[in-house]
Amino acid sequence: MHGYACIGRSGRHKGNGESLDMYTVTIRRFRDLGAVIKAVRASRGIRQEELADTLAFSRNYLQELENGKPNLYITRLFRALNALGITISVSYTLGDTSEGRD
Repeated sequence: MHGYACIGRSGRHKGNGESLDMYTVTIRRFRDLGAVIKAVRASRGIRQEELADTLAFSRNYLQELENGKPNLYITRLFRALNALGITISVSYTLGDTSEGRD
């Protein structure tokens, strides 16, 4: 679907009775996490510039995150996780949702 393995999908309901699909994916590499960030941002119609401003970092940095460009810290983090056999799962919904927004 997004270039990473979807391990689960369940339905949720918005307050107005409309159903939202909840996706859960296993993050094996930093690139997988970047793809989730990009998919969710795009599905909600949020521009990179807008999200970068909200998060107080440059659009270029956000673009690098979304494209899975590794940096020293994230590379070391994932190396440690993999060495210890730790798996990260991320759950998210696509589309417009007010949850998690300030």
